[in-house]
Amino acid sequence: MTQPPINLSAGSPQPQEAQPGLHPHIFEFSPIQNDVIRKLSKRMHFVGVFYVVASGLVALAGLVALFFSPLLGAFYFLILLPELLVGIWTIHAANSFRQVADTKGYDIPHLMAALASLRKLYTLMFWLLIAALAFMVLGIAAGIFFWMTGMLAVPTAGSAYTFLAL
Repeated sequence: MTQPPINLSAGSPQPQEAQPGLHPHIFEFSPIQNDVIRKLSKRMHFVGVFYVVASGLVALAGLVALFFSPLLGAFYFLILLPELLVGIWTIHAANSFRQVADTKGYDIPHLMAALASLRKLYTLMFWLLIAALAFMVLGIAAGIFFWMTGMLAVPTAGSAYTFLAL
């Protein structure tokens, strides 16, 4: 992929391809490092496409579920959004990593773009984990509350769960 040339100083001509060492603020990865980055970008791209396709299947399942239960259909669409965002941001990061490996003179801007996409992805995952943990704690607390108040039926003696009634 070709990139627009960058203006490295106000009076200098814009080079089509920056050379490492010519300007101290330009960094280039080695060919071996570029190969590692390129392989990473291919795997990330595959995972991102998989998530986008899977979110499309979840959308179809949600449409079908809407006919049977609007609540279940809404649940499918609630799941769809994070899954689609994971796929899109993974593809964006993969494309930026690929550009790091394929271009010269633009490694740092492409790397920063990839990191920005990954930051979005992991921020989403962080908040989803926090929400899941909060629901888990609420579920455990509700279960204990219902058990302690007698609102939860406890199995009779001889059950595998008899030890809970002690």
